[in-house]
Order: sequence, then C-alpha cells, then structure tokens
Amino acid sequence: MSHHRRITLLLIFFYFLTLALSANWLWQFSYGRLVEANQQQLERFSGHLENQLERFAYIPQLLSRQGILIDSLKVANNSAQQNITNHHLQSINNIIGASDTYLLDANGKTIAASNWSKSTSFIGHNFAFRPYFQQAMNDQRGHYFALGLTSGQRGYYFSYPVKYAAEILGVVVIKMDLSSIEKAWSGKEQHFIVTDKNHIIFISSETAWLFHSMAPLSETLKNEILNSRRYLSNEIKSLSFTGSLDKSPALLRLNADAQAGKRYLSLSQTLKNVDWQVRVLTPTTSLLINITMLIVFVSLFYLLLYLVHILIGQKQSRYKEQVLLQAKAKQQLEFQVMHRTSALHAEIDERRKAERALRDTQKELIQSAKLAVLGQLSASISHELNNPLAAIRSYAENAVTFLDLGKKDKVSNNLTRITYLTDRMAKISSQLKAFARKSDGELSMISLQPVLLASYELVKPQLKASQVLLEMDLPDKPVQVKAEPIQLEQIVVNLLSNAIQAMEECQEKHITITLTVDDQQARVEVLDIGTGIKQSDLTLLFEPFFTTKESGLGLGLSISQQIIKNMHGEIWAENRRDQGAKFCISLPLQH
Repeated sequence: MSHHRRITLLLIFFYFLTLALSANWLWQFSYGRLVEANQQQLERFSGHLENQLERFAYIPQLLSRQGILIDSLKVANNSAQQNITNHHLQSINNIIGASDTYLLDANGKTIAASNWSKSTSFIGHNFAFRPYFQQAMNDQRGHYFALGLTSGQRGYYFSYPVKYAAEILGVVVIKMDLSSIEKAWSGKEQHFIVTDKNHIIFISSETAWLFHSMAPLSETLKNEILNSRRYLSNEIKSLSFTGSLDKSPALLRLNADAQAGKRYLSLSQTLKNVDWQVRVLTPTTSLLINITMLIVFVSLFYLLLYLVHILIGQKQSRYKEQVLLQAKAKQQLEFQVMHRTSALHAEIDERRKAERALRDTQKELIQSAKLAVLGQLSASISHELNNPLAAIRSYAENAVTFLDLGKKDKVSNNLTRITYLTDRMAKISSQLKAFARKSDGELSMISLQPVLLASYELVKPQLKASQVLLEMDLPDKPVQVKAEPIQLEQIVVNLLSNAIQAMEECQEKHITITLTVDDQQARVEVLDIGTGIKQSDLTLLFEPFFTTKESGLGLGLSISQQIIKNMHGEIWAENRRDQGAKFCISLPLQH
C-alpha cells in the first residue's frame, strides 16, 4: 500500500471519528440547553394556567351562601325574584370577569343566568348531564372542561351546591373562557398546548391543532367521548404524533397535515387538581442546523487537510522528477558539458539560497508583526499604570522627606501605601484579560466612598499638572455594593484621566464626581466641561480597539465595561445639556 493511500485512509478514518464524536457531543449539549430553556417556559405556562384557574375556583362556594340565590331556588316560579337574581348574577359576572355565571335547580334546569338578555341565554336549558352538576349535587366542589352547549365555546366550569337547612337546593356555576389564555402565549417559536387524559388538545397556541388528538383513538374511545358531549358532535381527528407522549423530555414527530415529518422536543407537566397535561413543543430545527453546520465545518477542515496532503505529494513528486531529470542530464552530459553541469549546480544552489532567504525574510516579517503588537500592548499597559506609578513616586519622595525629619510613623504609612499600590499595579496588569473572560478578582461587600477618595488620590498629581479642579459630592452614609475595589478604583481613575484629556484645550477645567442612591442602585457620575462626545461615537465608545486618541489601543472603556458587567452593573456615556460629557456607573445596592 502506497504512502499516499495510507494517509488518505487515515484522514477518512479520523474524519468519521471526529464527526461522530463532535456530533454526539454537540447534540447532547444543544439538546440539554434546549431542554433547560423550554423547561422554564413550561413552568411559566403551567403557573400562568394554574393562576387563571385559581381565580375562579372558590367563587362558587362564596356565591352559594348568598341569600338572593337561596331565595331564588326556594321560589323558582317567582318571575320577579328570578329577574332580581339575573341582574345580580350579571353584575357579579362583570366584576369577576368570567364568561358566564348561572344558577341551576336540583333537576339541572337553569333558572337564572348572567347572560339572561342574550340570544344564547342558558335560562331554561338543562345541564343535569354535565359532571360538574353531578359533582355538586353529591355535595362536592365541581370542576369540568367542555364546549358550551349553546355557545359552542370552550369553557372550564366551577360549581358548588347551594344549601338551605342541610338540603341541596341547586347548584351555582361559573364558566371561565379559556381562549384568553392562548392569546398571551401565541406568536412564539414554541407551541403551547393543554390536553385531557385522552391526549385531546383543547388549549393550543396553534389554532389548527384544537380538538385534535395527539395519537390515534380507538373507535370505542371515540364513542365514549362523543356520548360525554364534552366536545359536542365535533369529530376528533388525530395529528398522529409518534414518540413517547408520557415521557418528558421526549422527541416527537408530527405525521399529519402540511407539517408532516416535523420533529419537536416535548416537555410536559401534569397540573395539580385537574387531569390536564400541559406541554411545550419546540421544533428541533435549531439542533439540526447546529449539526449541519458542524458537519460542514468538519468536512471543510478535513478537505483542507486532504488538499494540503495532495499539494505536498505533488510537490514531492515534482521534486523527485526534477532530481531524476537532473541525474539523467548529468549522466548524458557529464563528460561532454562539464562546464554546463557546473553552471546548472550553481543555479540550483542559488535557487536554494533564494528560497532560504525568502523563508528568513518571512520569519523576520512575522517577528516584526509580533513586536508591533507587543509594542501596542506595552503602550496600553503603560497608560493604565501611569497614575499608580506617579502616586508611588510621590509617596516615596514623601517617605524620604519624613525619614530626614525623623517621622518614622509617616514613613511607615507611606511605605504601606506604596506596598498597596504595587499590589494594585500587579492586579491591573491582569485586567487586559478581562475583555475575553471574567476577572478572577473576587467580589466583596465594600463602601463606594473610600474607593472614590482613593481614586482621587491617585489622579491628584495629574489634576495638579493639568490645572484641573475636581469636586466630589458624596453622601455621609456609607453606600454599600458588592464589587472588587481595585478594579472599580481603576475604572474611576481611567474615567478621570479621560476627562482630564478631554479638557486639554479648555480654559476652564472642572470635574465633578457625584454618588447617589436611586431605586436600589448606587450611581457614580463623572462629569467634565470639555468638548463632549460626537453623536456618532457614543455607540462605539465601549467597542474594543475604538479610540479617538492619536495613541492608545482603545481597550480602557471596553475592559471597564466588562468589569462592571461582572459586578452586575452598567456603565454608559452621554453628553451634558450645556457642555461636556458624563460617564455613569450603576451598581446594585447591598444592605
């Protein structure tokens, strides 16, 4: 077997191995993320549904104690009393926001209803066949889902017996309209459905699925459902979902209508106190797209490797052919054209030298590019460390002065501050990594006032050199937040340095730092009276490598934004109404 064929077979083997392993991992990862996201949607949908049901669950029991309903049942043939009861139920129905509220006598006949004035009035209709009436007549709290006999609309019925002297005179019923539940959950990528114990859909964000069963029903079961009159005379067609309907999560396939063959991730949950199953169906299209993209990526990668292998093989073949030709030419012309052979060898040597020189030049160019990047990073690090270095120098000079004066306690204090600043400088150097990943700095409970005062101390030499006046408006009561003090202090120093540079051309130079508390948020504002920020630059300020300065990498604000996000806060910039710019930092308060 040739070397080329062995390499090709190895590439094919590793291609399928990589494809299988990566596809399996990506499927498991994407599937888990999709399950997690839709589990939250399922819990919200179930909670919303339970809350809607609980709104009306106990109202019939409260109404059953009202004397007007008892009086109406005691004198069922009194038209005046029934008229009063009709208006009373109409008023109650409007207040509670139900679909209908009505009163049945002991035989199941409607004697009063909130819809008494409508053409679809329940008055005179007998609902003794409904389970909610039978449950109430057995002295139980009744609840039942069905299509309305007169309206044909979906409703959930709550009932309770009306008693007088320990005798059940009738039943009061409240009908809840279920269509309002669908409106809040329509228009989403997921399909939200509710089914009964027979997997018949009666609430759905997909209207075409209503009153369809998820799986085929037997003829016996169809007849039982038809005789129960729950869905009136509607024919229950099957959507023919295949897969495990009783498992959650599960993969289901729709085999009916225009969406035949479409696959869904199904998550289901049974509601308490009712035999309903709430289900969220999410198309698995995103999973298939991810797998397809992975296949394309892996295929392109291995195709590139194969092409590289082909190119190398061709180059080696051409080289071997060239050597063979040279050998033949040498043999043929060795004694006849020795000078030509020498010239040919010299030409080959020159070509090899040229190739080596080209490779060396390429290496030098790559090295130069690396040094240029290192130079930019060094300039950025120097910019970030200028203020602490100036403070260290100031403290060191003061320490020498205090040492000459014999004030050892102040010398010790300055040396302690220098130690603190050197530790801080070591931590600052790691902040450039924060743009790509979260900072390793641990968050702790701190007061903002000391951080702002320490920042002021760091930029004090720069303020003095630039003749800038800085005012601070800080509350007396400590403002507590959860943050990393060194990183937060560095952000404030960066904002102050930017403000100083923004006012270089201004005659009057003034910076204000304010600290306020509003709506469980601590807010730090740095205000200058410089030239402000161009409107087109406001949206780009926090982008990496964006800068309006002649020098600098444009990483300061981008890194600051990443650090503030890690502290669960926000940072933004805006122009002031009169003159200058304002940078704001907002952090959650801690008590």
